[in-house]
Amino acid sequence: MKKTYILLISILTFFSACQKDAGIDNGFGKGSGAFRLEKPSVQSETEIPVIVTKGAFGLEPSTFSIRIDQQGTDGTYTKHMSFVSYSAMIDSGMPLVLPVGDYQVVASSYDQTAVDGQVSETPYFEGKQDFVIEEKTVTSVPAFTCTFESVGVELRLSDRFKAKLEAEPLNYSYSVTVYDEEASWTFDPDKHTKPAYFLNDCKDLVLKVTVKLDNLTYPERTYYVCNSNTDKVSIGEYYIITLDAGEAETKGLRLMTKCIGE
Repeated sequence: MKKTYILLISILTFFSACQKDAGIDNGFGKGSGAFRLEKPSVQSETEIPVIVTKGAFGLEPSTFSIRIDQQGTDGTYTKHMSFVSYSAMIDSGMPLVLPVGDYQVVASSYDQTAVDGQVSETPYFEGKQDFVIEEKTVTSVPAFTCTFESVGVELRLSDRFKAKLEAEPLNYSYSVTVYDEEASWTFDPDKHTKPAYFLNDCKDLVLKVTVKLDNLTYPERTYYVCNSNTDKVSIGEYYIITLDAGEAETKGLRLMTKCIGE
């Protein structure tokens, strides 16, 4: 039984440097300065070839959550403040007044700490930029690009199997459960048909596949999928699994794929 997959490795974009408006005194308290951020952008479809028909996933950067972390003396970052969206940060008033110190601003398509589980139907994009707050100075951070930081998994049906499902929904069905060692997601015609996005890399994606053909349910089959170039599954890759089930009398079931870059 041949398993197939299409994978994508996203292209990282370097961030722009910070700019400072020195010598501006807007009534900042002693030991404080200010911060201004231009709206981040989302990695374009031209940088994610496999997903070209999806554009930038339909995500609007103004809805991205914003977190500002302060760097401690040991070099680690702790959250100083956060906003549910870029728009909410702008509405709170700019520039933001912050204590003097080293910081990092993080923009993401959603706040991972605010959701349950390590997989969802929302792709995770993230961008970071370091900046420094100096006393009585406004630090401006130009727009930076948020890159694809998920493992995308999409299930596609062959035209033949799709026609069977549409014509005889009671006699044909499927269930494909994908595991990444920490989380799982089940594709089926009644509940989940959209792509799923995992937040962790792993050795293999484990696929548990069950199909109903001509009102007969066949035993579950297990497949293991990874990037054959690296022998693992990494953040930034996008897998497309095509399920093709033939006539019941042939007991045909195939997972077809092609791997870009192999």
